[in-house]
Amino acid sequence: MAHIYWELHEIPQPEGSYVNRSDGRVFLMSDDGNGKSKRRVIGHATSDTMMHPNELYRFLYPTEWELQYHEKSFPAHELHMGMYMLSLGIGYSTELYKILHEIYGPLYANAIMDYAMYSIMDRNDTTQLFTDRMSREVLFSKEAYSDTWYSDLFKRHMSEDANHQFRLLWLKRCQQQGVSKVWLSIDGSNNDCSISDGDLAEKGNAKSHRNTNIVSYIWAVDASSGKPVTYQVNNGGMVDSKAFQKIVTVLKGAGISVEGIILDRGFCTHDVLTAIKESGYAYILMLKSDTYGHTKMLEEHSEDIRWKVSNVVSEDGIFGIRSKGKVFGSHLDEAFLYLYYDGVNGSERSVTLIRKVIRGAEQMRKAIASGENPAVPKGLGSYLELRKEGSSHVVHYKYEAWQKAVDEKGFCSIASSEELEPARIHELYHLRDASEKQFMILKSQLGFDVTRVHSIDSLMGKFAVCFVAAVLRSEIMTACHELELDTNRMLREIDRISLVLLPDGTYSEINNLSIRQTQFLEFFKVPTNKLGEFAVDINRRLINPINSQMHKMPEASVSFAKKHRGRPPKQKEASKQEKVKRMPGRPKGSKNKKTLEREANAINIPRRKPGRPKGSKNKKTLEREALVAQQAKRKPGRPKGSKNKPKK
Repeated sequence: MAHIYWELHEIPQPEGSYVNRSDGRVFLMSDDGNGKSKRRVIGHATSDTMMHPNELYRFLYPTEWELQYHEKSFPAHELHMGMYMLSLGIGYSTELYKILHEIYGPLYANAIMDYAMYSIMDRNDTTQLFTDRMSREVLFSKEAYSDTWYSDLFKRHMSEDANHQFRLLWLKRCQQQGVSKVWLSIDGSNNDCSISDGDLAEKGNAKSHRNTNIVSYIWAVDASSGKPVTYQVNNGGMVDSKAFQKIVTVLKGAGISVEGIILDRGFCTHDVLTAIKESGYAYILMLKSDTYGHTKMLEEHSEDIRWKVSNVVSEDGIFGIRSKGKVFGSHLDEAFLYLYYDGVNGSERSVTLIRKVIRGAEQMRKAIASGENPAVPKGLGSYLELRKEGSSHVVHYKYEAWQKAVDEKGFCSIASSEELEPARIHELYHLRDASEKQFMILKSQLGFDVTRVHSIDSLMGKFAVCFVAAVLRSEIMTACHELELDTNRMLREIDRISLVLLPDGTYSEINNLSIRQTQFLEFFKVPTNKLGEFAVDINRRLINPINSQMHKMPEASVSFAKKHRGRPPKQKEASKQEKVKRMPGRPKGSKNKKTLEREANAINIPRRKPGRPKGSKNKKTLEREALVAQQAKRKPGRPKGSKNKPKK
């Protein structure tokens, strides 16, 4: 019998079916084509009328199956919104989000932000895992798109013309923020072996040591903060001065000058150094451990700086000293050489080596004691050896080599064209350290030794998305450094900020932010006291189909109410709304009409100044004038000289 769906609920037996009373099978009778009847089992009976179906029932009755067992899709019980809030805050504070919308449009800008969040949290370039990983994250996009969708985005919707415009706008933004000088950091990465066409893929010194195509990329970082400024993808093979010229030209056009070039050990060759010097650039180059300049500095100055506070260059326990000499023993070219000792790192690595050698020796002794054929563990042949003494083997330490290896832990050397103080050179190379971490992330996003794309267009699009992720992570690293927080730990803590599903189908915020989470988010001006407004916006996007694709930071408090079916109830007009009933008597503090008129007249009458008004008379004068007027009163009869009325 085929698989029976015991895990699903019972359903009615179909019409025309029969039940085998001996074993409970439900079957149909059909003609086999030769005039004989054939039983076709479709499930297992649970009563006279009900049953559990099997695979054949699902095949024969697809409509009934869909009706009974329609796919149940439960909403996520919890949504993580911390990374969305953080990325939105960084996007607004740096204007990165605005630039992406301007260049790629809202649909693709939001998808780029989502992929950047995925890259930062998981350091993963496997796009097939994106949908599952981001299914419980609050996204900028309407949904978590598939790997096919993102492949199409990289290849068709992120042209190199658009990518270049993005770099130009980002350069302009950096210049507005005061970036005037940058150091170039250079690194390379293999691309997918399937890319055989295009000008960028060339044979070179592949990190996988295979005969495959590679591409190179140059990274410009702010000389003061180490933040990514721009990047260029160049032809594979050895990076030389021609590769520098393109990015230098673009930087100069944006009003940004190149101070110099920072290179890691991978570029520690005479040819690279010669090309840089001929181009007139300053350089800072980390030397390989077997380079002549490093071995000479270690031999002459290691004891001058090991835990010597007179040569301390950093509060982290870094000690340094400067000299001048040849970088490569076979060439006469000289440079300023800097030897550094990292006390913490050196001690940890020394202890690790001691532990490894001792455990290796114990492993060998156990093998001898058990009668097995002993062998020196891989990588420890410089420090351990087996000697035949009599009829058995004895483990011996090579103390001189072991001591030398322990003493050399924690040392590194840098060659520079500039004569600067050891502290300044250490500070400048620290820019490379920040950049190198970004490169490490970028490489992980690009697949380390394989970029996992199959065309040059896809490669260029993925580089642009990874640069966006690097900008976001750089801001995160800077904030963590200033707030004295661990970057990876904070990313995990921020991702814990979540919304919980309520019985009414909406999501509600959980106000349980720690001091670290609050402090970190507010560094990017994310209003942590308005988590409810983030929840309101997220609920609205889940329920209401009418939404803007341009996400905004919360500004004003709003209350969320679940939308119901049908037309909203009609609001009462203001004139028809109930009025507040007036109480008997005049309201407390009010005045009657006479009082109001008197106060109004008093305001209009000009205030009298001290003394008698000009032109006025005192009482005696007025009395005298009244007496004179009385004496001058007309006497009886016609006044002298007057004439009577003319006769008619």
